[in-house]
Amino acid sequence: MKRLIPSFLFAMMIAYFGYHALNGEQGVLNWLVVQNQIRETEIELADARAEREALEVRAARLRSDSLDLDYVEERATALLNIAHPRDFVVDIAAPDER
Repeated sequence: MKRLIPSFLFAMMIAYFGYHALNGEQGVLNWLVVQNQIRETEIELADARAEREALEVRAARLRSDSLDLDYVEERATALLNIAHPRDFVVDIAAPDER
């Protein structure tokens, strides 16, 4: 019996450290979860950067030193929902779904 106690204790230590290597705070499974969160956050960052670039382009077109009058007219028409009397307005409505 005395010869089995060290082997049993060693096996218990291996089981303890093995469990925590997989499920612990810095274990393999948690590492996989963190890697997945990093990928998702990088995708969100790419989307935010693209949106920011689009907004910077829109802002640049409205600056006084490089004002794009066509863009200003387009935005005013869209925001105010009005058109010039000589403009042709074509209303494209989706067909009724049946």
